[in-house]
Amino acid sequence: MNPADHTLFDQFSDSMLIAALQTSSDATAIYINEDLLIRFANDAMLSIWGKDKTIIGKTLAAALPELEGQPFVAILQRVWHTGITYSVSDTPASLVVDDILQEFYFDFEYRAIQDQSGRTLCIIHTTKDVTQRREHLLRIAEKEAEEQALNEEMAATMEELTSTNEDLNRSLVDLADSREQLRTLIAQAPVGICVLQGPEHVIDIANEKILKIWGRTEQDVIGKIHELARPELAGQPMFAWLEKVFQTGEPRINRELSVNLYTPNGTREAVVNSMYQPIRSSRGEITGILCILEEITEQMAARAAHDKNQQMLKMAIEAGELATFYYESATNTFSGNALLKAWFGLSEDEQIDLSNALDVIVSEDRERVIKAISAALDGEQDGHYEIEYQIQTPGQQPRTLQALGKVFYDLAGNPTSLNGTLRDVTEQKKDEQRKDDFIGMVSHEMKTPVTSLKAYLQLIKRNAIQNDDVWLGSTSDKALKQIGYMTSMINGFLNVSRLESGKMAIDYSHFDAQELFSELENELSANIHTHRLSFIEGGALPVYGDREKLAQVIKNLVGNAAKYSPVGSTITIGYKRSAENELFMWVEDQGMGIAEEDQPHIFERYYRVKNTSMGSIAGFGIGLYLCKEIIDRHSGSIEVESEPEKGSLFKVTLPINTQLMN
Repeated sequence: MNPADHTLFDQFSDSMLIAALQTSSDATAIYINEDLLIRFANDAMLSIWGKDKTIIGKTLAAALPELEGQPFVAILQRVWHTGITYSVSDTPASLVVDDILQEFYFDFEYRAIQDQSGRTLCIIHTTKDVTQRREHLLRIAEKEAEEQALNEEMAATMEELTSTNEDLNRSLVDLADSREQLRTLIAQAPVGICVLQGPEHVIDIANEKILKIWGRTEQDVIGKIHELARPELAGQPMFAWLEKVFQTGEPRINRELSVNLYTPNGTREAVVNSMYQPIRSSRGEITGILCILEEITEQMAARAAHDKNQQMLKMAIEAGELATFYYESATNTFSGNALLKAWFGLSEDEQIDLSNALDVIVSEDRERVIKAISAALDGEQDGHYEIEYQIQTPGQQPRTLQALGKVFYDLAGNPTSLNGTLRDVTEQKKDEQRKDDFIGMVSHEMKTPVTSLKAYLQLIKRNAIQNDDVWLGSTSDKALKQIGYMTSMINGFLNVSRLESGKMAIDYSHFDAQELFSELENELSANIHTHRLSFIEGGALPVYGDREKLAQVIKNLVGNAAKYSPVGSTITIGYKRSAENELFMWVEDQGMGIAEEDQPHIFERYYRVKNTSMGSIAGFGIGLYLCKEIIDRHSGSIEVESEPEKGSLFKVTLPINTQLMN
């Protein structure tokens, strides 16, 4: 080592190095033996671990017992023995923070510091909490926590820049056991560091981090006067600040400073945190300046984007008048935003046991909600939660809520929380009920005159036949056909009304699917002459269900296929026993098909596909709704596969085991 280096190390105190490490927004820790004894951990690392400084001097395994079963201790020991740096991104880790085991995601690096003989002196562990990059739209409560964590992280970074307490000084004394190790630590520090010597501020040391921020190489700057080596700073206040620090001995800290930095194509705008710390000799004379620099351009942009997204999300929730909720299964805690608390009669800062929230749900819905929550947490429905129920607080009218949620899991696949939204559909339900009542009343009142009209038309047709009046016979046939359409429509509305009022019962009986489809083939072939009907039989197959209503489902599907497919095209109707020992029925056409965005809604009540090619095809959107309700009441399923202009395939699956229907 040359004399200049000895002078530098005499002047450069260990506390300055620890201050450098302490200023990083990236969390930093140092382990000093193969048992991973924690020699140093900055505030950011302690915050991530959820610990305080009492863990300094403990092994990592003792300080963080929750790491048992996770790979990190083994990886660190491998780095110690091999000296090979280990660096990964977006890695999950479970840590106990605030006495709660939580899952976080990190970018981190384990770097072994070795002497010239290849002996490991210590391991520098740097990490960055990137959990916010993985946050989900429905985890509204976690988003708010992460936003607060981001602000705390920025505040912690500022505090770290000013921290020169005695504990860190003592840690520096113990840590710096050789000047060579000190130089290595500076070179590998996770923040930009440079040392300026003398009143001309000659650049003596500049590590890789700071060179990258400057846009320079060592050859560009080492041994050169700072002002000459970095002319892009002319007109900016940095040169004056450095001179003042050198003259007065007072450190300077810059927070979220906007600066123009060098690039080969000119300059770029950046945001940095920086600290200028005077270097003193053993006699107290200022001999240089330690510069610590951290670029936070990306973090500032991410914070701005995060704030914007949070604001947009908040506006969307408020505009949609949505309540948000979260339920932690481990603590059985239920809470949410202000609107939810108002609905459930909670105070602003109140969190309650789930059982208290369930007490607000009306008794006839309570058990159904409990089962839906259990089903979601048990992994059914892929962790999705969807249900409608009523709540009623004392002195208030019942409120109908529509709940949508999703379960979140830890690394082991265990459910940690159920988060989601609630929408007040009370008025919507009242409107639907009024519509159903009106339609039911009108349909009922129309049924008698339509029946009478049909009888009169049948008499007219009979007289036309007897009098050989071809025109009158043809006209009466057409009128009777329209009366048939109207009767079918009225029956559909009445069925909807019966369904909503709970009066449409499922009359279970044992029957043979082969006989049912044989009857359907005869009936449909006699009534549909515009299309080719192809029936595919699956042989004798005993079924337990409502024979008439299942026949109605097939008739509705075939009727739709005839309405929405070209004249002369083929409609295929079939059934068979599935591999799961279920009754599988299908109706396939060669019609106009259904757009992908319409497919999730076609089984909704009164929903009609908006397609200009449909022309004047009649319908009120109740046929498929009735089909789904009938199949649901048989504990079955109905779904559609379709492509525009290529036709549609409706598939129905029903259990045939009588025990499933009990």
